[in-house]
Amino acid sequence: MKYYFLLLVLGVLSCKNHSANTVSPKDELYDSVMAIHDKVMPEMSKIHDLKRSLKSSQDPKVNIVVLKNIKALEEADEAMMQWMAEFKVPEEEGARKTYLINEKTKIQNVSDQMYTSMAAATLLLDSLKTLKQQ
Repeated sequence: MKYYFLLLVLGVLSCKNHSANTVSPKDELYDSVMAIHDKVMPEMSKIHDLKRSLKSSQDPKVNIVVLKNIKALEEADEAMMQWMAEFKVPEEEGARKTYLINEKTKIQNVSDQMYTSMAAATLLLDSLKTLKQQ
């Protein structure tokens, strides 16, 4: 748990430090990329909570489904970490614009992947709770 928290903090700080060094304050395209990142980044803790809940509620009857959902959450987590590690805005104006357009698509895909995996895991956990109550 401490490891994940440290990664989250370092990831956020690296994004913020990078932005201060290479991007002008009025770069709307950069701001739109970071808005997507900043909206979904706090959800990383929810991903970890959902993984932990799924791992603790494994039922042999649905083990494959639980493992599939855990894997989806882990892949979403890794996608965000990879995106943050690779995010390096070029200084040259033309290259920066093209880069940011591509990165906006990438971070939107990461966001979609995170929200989709969280929704599926939440639905599964709710179903497992219902089954246990019956």
